[in-house]
Amino acid sequence: MKRLYICLTDFQILNAISMQYAGNDTIEADIMLVTNKEGNYELAKRLQSTGFFENAFLLNNSRIQGMHMYLRNATEGKKHITLINSLKNSLNEIKHIVFSKIKGKGYAINNKMILGGTMDFSQYDSVFCLDKRQLVVDCVQEILKATEQKCKINLLDEGTSTYWRSILTKKFPINEIFLMAPKLANYFHEGWENRINTIPAININDDKFRNIINYVFAFEDDGHYLKNKNGLYEMGNQIVFFDQNWDPMPEYFSKLNRFMKFLLHNSYKKHKKESMFYERKMDMFRIVADNSNNNKVVVKLHPRSPLSFIKDYQKSCCEMAHNIKIPWEVFMDNCSFKNNIWITVSSTALCTYRMAFTNRSYDIPMIFLYKIVYKGNMDFREDDEFFQHFKEEYPDSVFIPETIDEFRTIYNELVNKMSRQVNANE
Repeated sequence: MKRLYICLTDFQILNAISMQYAGNDTIEADIMLVTNKEGNYELAKRLQSTGFFENAFLLNNSRIQGMHMYLRNATEGKKHITLINSLKNSLNEIKHIVFSKIKGKGYAINNKMILGGTMDFSQYDSVFCLDKRQLVVDCVQEILKATEQKCKINLLDEGTSTYWRSILTKKFPINEIFLMAPKLANYFHEGWENRINTIPAININDDKFRNIINYVFAFEDDGHYLKNKNGLYEMGNQIVFFDQNWDPMPEYFSKLNRFMKFLLHNSYKKHKKESMFYERKMDMFRIVADNSNNNKVVVKLHPRSPLSFIKDYQKSCCEMAHNIKIPWEVFMDNCSFKNNIWITVSSTALCTYRMAFTNRSYDIPMIFLYKIVYKGNMDFREDDEFFQHFKEEYPDSVFIPETIDEFRTIYNELVNKMSRQVNANE
């Protein structure tokens, strides 16, 4: 028997590696990824070659290049595949849906597998995953069916949302939960104390582990940073804004006639909410860039953010972090961060500096802007409960402004303090 890790994010992949590396490498394991990010095919191949996983499965859940995409691209005047190929792709997807209804979930999953071969659902005695997508639920249910309900289902840390009660799914039984910082979970004192396990923290001095994750995630020295005496890259004297991948309003919606807008009402409503968060995020970034006091401003794109975001960020004076598709946790294992300020709406990446690593030497000020960006358009009580717990752990370095004016005040004080420290070191 063996374990299966179902990983929808780079952070889950990192946690799977950490668990196998920390004495669990003698336990047979497979890992499953999906094509939700460019380069995941090569990433899966590298994962398998580490030897931690017997099979690295890659499931194709990319958007179908069918008639809907053809019409959308034609409306926007973008390049697209031919009408015939679009029609073929749509028909193939209809065929997949029909046969999946007839043959079941196992067929539906394996028919979309593009790497790793056919998955044998009966061979697993434990699964590590998170109920975030229907395909995860389908895979878990198929494994439970094939193992006569004997397989243990464990939740695996995917970031801040894993610490909310909403992840305690009713769609399959939960045996245990694996988190980086168990006591920060909103539900920790609600009967879960003995069922939450701590994922081994990353030791900043462990060169072997660093080499493994650098290989897996293709982190390379691109010549932009200098190494210090400890072998870490210097990323000092900078303000880092962490992007989150809400999309702006698609251009094609502005070109649709009334009839098409009526037909696409639900899609428009969804995009309208996403684009509002996108615009608020960009408004916060412009405050950061325009009030930096001549300090370097760096944007770290979310690994799944489209490169089209870069143009919008570069309307302000800033730099884009290099190796932009690399998860920030890999940067943190490779870099030194003297005189930094980190800012985000609610990105997990800031929290993992404290939660996922030992031996961190810099007390980096972190500003979370979710109360400003989400206000009036999102229930953020779960977010707030977690981040308040996080702030209680690190009261001198975590800031959660409630208004734009408060954000400006906090930010300006931190920037001025950083500028004095930079000048003192010159």
